[in-house]
Amino acid sequence: FHFAKVWMGSSQSAHGGDLKQVKVVVVGMPGSGAKSLASRWTTDSMEQPSNPGWQSLERPFEKMQLQILALGSARGLWDEHISATDVLAFVVDGSEQFDEVAFTHSFSAALAHLPEGAPVVLLVNKVDADPEEEEAGKMADSHGSVVQAKCSAAAAACAVSKAVRQCKAFLVSAKTSYGCDEVLRSICGARLVF
Repeated sequence: FHFAKVWMGSSQSAHGGDLKQVKVVVVGMPGSGAKSLASRWTTDSMEQPSNPGWQSLERPFEKMQLQILALGSARGLWDEHISATDVLAFVVDGSEQFDEVAFTHSFSAALAHLPEGAPVVLLVNKVDADPEEEEAGKMADSHGSVVQAKCSAAAAACAVSKAVRQCKAFLVSAKTSYGCDEVLRSICGARLVF
């Protein structure tokens, strides 16, 4: 898992050349770890930055600079920031029982502010597999994968989600960084078509 932090507003890469800037707003269910996950991406730790706000993450291979804003479950901020995002990351807790009613309510509230055609990544967090061990490959049988399947089905059933062009679910862990690089590649367009 590699990252390079750069200052906000810069579109010049430390490696030389222009980077496409992509705004990513990270929201989710209460206690899902949305802010910890965003911190994992930008600082390679779960500790949240002392100055919350937009954090930059340079992805030189993809020629992108991600501007990441972790709002978590603070819905009062969702409408202002989701309406200006390029990609929405919606986080659920993969270690808890899936509450379809609460998910549908929160997910619909987030999508209500999403620009038309903006892609969504559903992140089932707290799937604490070690990305360096073979055991990570056995995630298909985990509780997190059950939550992932239920989350994907509930997202597809949301009336508001019909306007979403692309929505994909991933198993991730802010604690161990499992799945984080795959999600970042998807956000950058390696796996999602923008």
